[in-house]
Amino acid sequence: MTSRSFDDRLERIQWTPGAVPTHEVIDSVLGGRGMAQARSVGATLLGAILGILIGFGLKGMILPGSPWGPDTGLAGLIGGGLASLGLLVSIGMAVFAALRSRKHPWLMQFASMNLLMIVVLLLS
Repeated sequence: MTSRSFDDRLERIQWTPGAVPTHEVIDSVLGGRGMAQARSVGATLLGAILGILIGFGLKGMILPGSPWGPDTGLAGLIGGGLASLGLLVSIGMAVFAALRSRKHPWLMQFASMNLLMIVVLLLS
């Protein structure tokens, strides 16, 4: 009885077994991810590079020998201000990306890698 109903179902959907899976099977296994939701290496790389630059700027604010470190005057004010502004923008972008990650997955990759690099450099 079971094999008979199974064969009847196969006849209804007009499926014939083959060596290559159908597109419907592949999409159901992969979850139907399109190219819009694919990961972007460029966003990750750009986030890492920008995070390294911001982290280096923040780290240089506390090192006495750096050109924008303590007691450097106007250069320290400009360099420290840019590094602090970069940190604030990175945190704001991470919050925005966390709220809108479904709509902009590349932004979440960028923001998370950016903050990760900043934290790694500050902890080193």
